[in-house]
Amino acid sequence: MKKIICEINEPLFEDFLIELNGYGFEILQRDKDKIKFAVYADETDFENTKEMVNCVFKDLGSGEIVNIENIKEEDWENIWKENFTPIKINPFLIIPEWEVYKGKEYIPIKIHIGKAFGTGLHPSTQIILKLIPKYIQKDKSVIDIGTGTGILAIAAKKLGANPVIAIDIDKYAVEECELNAWENEVKIKCLQLSVEQVKNQYDIAIANLQIEIFRRYIDKISNLFKEYLLASGIFKEEKDEFLNLLDKKNLKVTDILSMSEQNKPEDKWYGFVIQHK
Repeated sequence: MKKIICEINEPLFEDFLIELNGYGFEILQRDKDKIKFAVYADETDFENTKEMVNCVFKDLGSGEIVNIENIKEEDWENIWKENFTPIKINPFLIIPEWEVYKGKEYIPIKIHIGKAFGTGLHPSTQIILKLIPKYIQKDKSVIDIGTGTGILAIAAKKLGANPVIAIDIDKYAVEECELNAWENEVKIKCLQLSVEQVKNQYDIAIANLQIEIFRRYIDKISNLFKEYLLASGIFKEEKDEFLNLLDKKNLKVTDILSMSEQNKPEDKWYGFVIQHK
């Protein structure tokens, strides 16, 4: 697997994501002017992905590849195993696929070692896991937008939500979602779709996304839910902008949670419970 490390002017990052639809990426560093991020590609698709990235940079008139790293599958798996410890987020217990939970205190969610993002370690994911038991009940219909590994969709399903739809533009994320649903013995429809392609409306929408995606799609997202939108992925400096986006779309916040990154108390992330006014 290849990790293509790139930089682009911050205002154009949103346009980059739209043009490079379907590729996994990770934000590594951001400031007011530039964003450093990584695009991931299999060895067989590396040259094509690299060419696509450079073509988008050329179209936008901004951006460059600053480094390329190899990620060995065995190294990835060993690091994953060495560093992953069970995460307790009442009522859920996030465990790796090889562990067996025999207790009754928690609802276990098994996560497979894969290429998609969303192990449950990031504060934005943990925020939604804390909100799900309060706002998702049995037989409520749920859509998880930008599902990643499917962890949030699985949590909703284990609390009785039905049906549960999980969408992502990244084909690897959809594959990981399907595998994790199988590991957890739950029925989830995992689909490679953009938010613009969703036609139905659901009781609850889950959206753990970057601010760039909310800027682009808040109109569409606001039409996908009837009762609640559980939104996360908002960094401290983005909070006011996000609240202004909601206000302009006639949406109101009824609950807010925040968490800091481990060992970085100053790096605070926010999650919101949102309803129509």
